[in-house]
Amino acid sequence: MDTPPIVNDLASVIQTSLAPVFLLAGTAGFVSIYTIRLGRVSDRLNEVADKGKQGKLFRMQLAYLRRRALALEVAVVLGVVAGICTGGAILNLLAGSLAIGIRHENLFWFFGGAIVCLIGSLVAFLFEMVIAGRNMLRQIRSEQVTTVQD
Repeated sequence: MDTPPIVNDLASVIQTSLAPVFLLAGTAGFVSIYTIRLGRVSDRLNEVADKGKQGKLFRMQLAYLRRRALALEVAVVLGVVAGICTGGAILNLLAGSLAIGIRHENLFWFFGGAIVCLIGSLVAFLFEMVIAGRNMLRQIRSEQVTTVQD
């Protein structure tokens, strides 16, 4: 049984538009991870602030949490922009398939923007992870020194 040409055309449009949806789902997963970590940084900031101890350690903790929050905020913003660009690419693919007058170069810019922003968000996340890891090692060393002195 031969399928009508319109069905084949619609199936092709759906197949073409479906590939970027996977990029969009992956980007949403990354943004979710970033926001969860940002919430943990916020909780830690509230914990440090509630202690109310002013001093060198307090200022170091605030500076450390500020750097982590900034890195995560950049990661979230870039991740969301990547999602928006991916959505624009999907719309561009659909509009192009439906012969709506959208410029073909837009697809390149949307996909390119999505990939560049996603890479940027991953770099910001990597920076945050390095900051967190270095602070964890510093705390371990500080506790070892304290334990040895006791």
